Amino acid sequence: MSVGLTDDNRLFSCSVWRPQGKSYLFFTQFKAELKGTKIEYANAYSQSAAGGQSDVPLKPEEFTIGESTVTHRDGKFSAQLSKLTVIGRTRKDEL
Repeated sequence: MSVGLTDDNRLFSCSVWRPQGKSYLFFTQFKAELKGTKIEYANAYSQSAAGGQSDVPLKPEEFTIGESTVTHRDGKFSAQLSKLTVIGRTRKDEL
């Protein structure tokens, strides 16, 4: 898992992945939720980059990106999640 913040402190990212890529263990469902902010970008991948290969995204019909959650779609998700990335906007501190 990695968490990052942009230089201007406006966006943060969170990525969760399997370091070895594919595994005999699999997810039957997944959900990531941001509290107190909205999702600016999210994507789920069936294969994470390794050995010179690129990330392979899940098919769009396998998951849903909502205002603050990313989740599998029942009956559509193929249980091949290797990586999940979510980017959100940080809260503004008003004076």
